[in-house]
Amino acid sequence: MNLEELKKSMSTLDDVLAQKNNEPINFNTATCDSAQSRVAKQYRKGILNCSVLAIVFIILWVSGTDENSFPVAMKGFLGIFMAIAAIVYIFLYRSVKKIKLATSTPMQMMKQVASLRLYTLVAEIFFAVVLAVFFTIFLSNLWSLGTYTFWLVAGALLVSITIALIMLPKKIRDFRELTAID
Repeated sequence: MNLEELKKSMSTLDDVLAQKNNEPINFNTATCDSAQSRVAKQYRKGILNCSVLAIVFIILWVSGTDENSFPVAMKGFLGIFMAIAAIVYIFLYRSVKKIKLATSTPMQMMKQVASLRLYTLVAEIFFAVVLAVFFTIFLSNLWSLGTYTFWLVAGALLVSITIALIMLPKKIRDFRELTAID
């Protein structure tokens, strides 16, 4: 390619980049509002579930009931972890509620939704890693005590993971619909 062709290509690229689209962005308010309420509902459920589990495991930890299959240290870890998860879900819930379709500019709304997606993704990955480590330790402890309880817990864990994977496309759809455009 010679210098003239390069100049012509750069000129064309500059022209394309300089064009501005003057069409306003119109969000589908009904779809966005219903998606926002569904995402907020998921976070409320997360807050409630994690709070209840945190209280239960902290009470078990403080009471000091020690069993070979579920030691006090694991109860304390789960109680603290669930309390932290509830706090994270409260933060995410408040972030969802801050999104105001009627008063925000399209760029503000897109930024808020992108931040919410990023925070949610980071939180869920962190929770998954911590729970994977916990269940690795917990299941190895169960294996040493008895295979029946190990397989029972492993089966319940497999069912939980399957349900989460079935619900994942719905969650992805809800996040996509937060910025549905007409």
